[in-house]
Amino acid sequence: MKKHFLVTLVLILGLAGFAAAQDPAKVYVIHGIPGIDLGADPALPVDVVINGACAITNFQFGQVVGPVELPADTYSVAIQLHDPSGQCGGGVAIGPVDLTFDAGKIYTVIAHLTADGAPTASLFTNDLGPTGRGMSRLIVHHTANAPAVDVTVARDPYAPPQAKAPKLFVGDFANGDQVMTEVRPGTWYVSLAPAGVPMTVVGPAAVELEPFTAYLIYAVGSLENMTFTFIIEPIKNLLEEKLNPMKIKPAEAKAPKQQIRRR
Repeated sequence: MKKHFLVTLVLILGLAGFAAAQDPAKVYVIHGIPGIDLGADPALPVDVVINGACAITNFQFGQVVGPVELPADTYSVAIQLHDPSGQCGGGVAIGPVDLTFDAGKIYTVIAHLTADGAPTASLFTNDLGPTGRGMSRLIVHHTANAPAVDVTVARDPYAPPQAKAPKLFVGDFANGDQVMTEVRPGTWYVSLAPAGVPMTVVGPAAVELEPFTAYLIYAVGSLENMTFTFIIEPIKNLLEEKLNPMKIKPAEAKAPKQQIRRR
């Protein structure tokens, strides 16, 4: 059954008139905590509260909202256990934390686990401007309950070193880190190994990349609990930036329901 979320647009904006005159920030919101890792419902439904108002309800693991346009400002964000009444009255799981969104920038707010397995939320800035001609962009984030890893992205993960197959390597990639690169489209293989140890623990996993597309990739879950996975959100048509955002107007009370993509 398809899930829909009600994005409520009651935002307490002290400088709403000034903020609305600027270019808005664009924000993706991602649920990256498997409930299994906390001994809870695997979907771990939560509610997101912004400036004290119920903004996203029944938000479940692996789902993505956005991009949502917000006037540039600082917002108080809390993540609470889901309240079946839809009133966001559940216990606070993360926050509240103050997050600042600058005009014209594109962000991700993701609920995830720390390297030690505690729930947290992180803010990342994304480059979703036009790609190079015919290129694909990878924006990779370590947001998993896992130690630092070495990441290899290769055209042929089994090619011998002398073959000189196209390959990218990021060493000592730790929780909270973000890395970005552009590659030619096609099939690439992603492998993870403990930092400094030549032993693959995840992958090689095939990823099909299209031209003029950015891929927001989030490593989530836990290696120890075997819930480790990737949430991948492709952003297409970056030859010309076309995000088709939902516009948030401070004076409005509610927005149409927005279908959420499950990854």
